[in-house]
Parts: sequence; C-alpha cells; structure tokens
Amino acid sequence: MQMTITLQDLLTIILFLAGIAALVFLALALKNILSILKKIDQTIEDNQTVIDDTIKKVPALTDNALGISDNVNKISSEVSDIVVVAKPEIEKAVATVGSISNTVEGISRNVDKTALKVTDTIATVSDTVFDTSKTISLSANNIVDYFYILKEVLESLREVFFK
Repeated sequence: MQMTITLQDLLTIILFLAGIAALVFLALALKNILSILKKIDQTIEDNQTVIDDTIKKVPALTDNALGISDNVNKISSEVSDIVVVAKPEIEKAVATVGSISNTVEGISRNVDKTALKVTDTIATVSDTVFDTSKTISLSANNIVDYFYILKEVLESLREVFFK
C-alpha cells in the first residue's frame, strides 16, 4: 500500500500540529493565569479588613489633602504679599548696611592714620626726651667738673694767701 502525500496534505498536517501546539501553549498560559488569579484572590481575602479600612479613610484623606492645599495657597499668597511689602525695606536696609560698611571702613582708615601719627609723635617725643636727658646729664657732669675746678682754684688760692 502506497500512499502519496501531497503538498496540501503536508501543510494540513503542519497546521494541525501547530494548532495542537498553540492549544497546549494556551492551556499552559491559562493554567498560569488561573494560579496567579488564585494568589491575588487569597491576598485580597487575607487583607480584606485593611482594604475596607483604607477605602473608608480615602474620603477623609481627600478632604485633608484639599484643606492642606487651601492652607498652602493662603500661606503662599500671604508670603507673596509680605515679600512685596518688605522688598523695598530690605533694599533700603541693604543700602544702609553698605553705607555703614563704607563709614566703618573710613573710620577704620582714620583710626589707622591717627594711630600712626600718635606712634610717630610718641617716637619723636621719646627721642627728644632722651636727647634732653642726655644733654642734662652732660650738663650736670660739666657743672660737677666746674665745681671741682672751682674747688681746686679756691684751694690753690687759700694756699697762696694763707701761707
């Protein structure tokens, strides 16, 4: 018995085999999807009280979020108004601080110049006092010398006259 397989028969067999493989793959995928759904269902059942509690709290949380948003908008508006009002004053304060800084710098320079002049004056006075005391010391020595000379002259005169 001989049978001839035509190209059409071959393609039909290949299509049947591909269909069977696709059905097996689809069955396996469906099995995996069912196991995942079973795990999800178990997780939902285990956490049902938490989920219910969270769902009950969502409106309160939404109201709180709206209240916080309103407060932030009010605060932002107030801060903007304060910034607008305070900006000229802050600019004046910055200008005043700059002026004060310049004044302090000028005073510092004047104090430095005055201190330098005082130092120079003290050095000059010190040198003058030293020179004067040296001159007085020399003069005192000269006076003492004059007294000795006068004493010797008087002794010489006394010897001459009383002899």
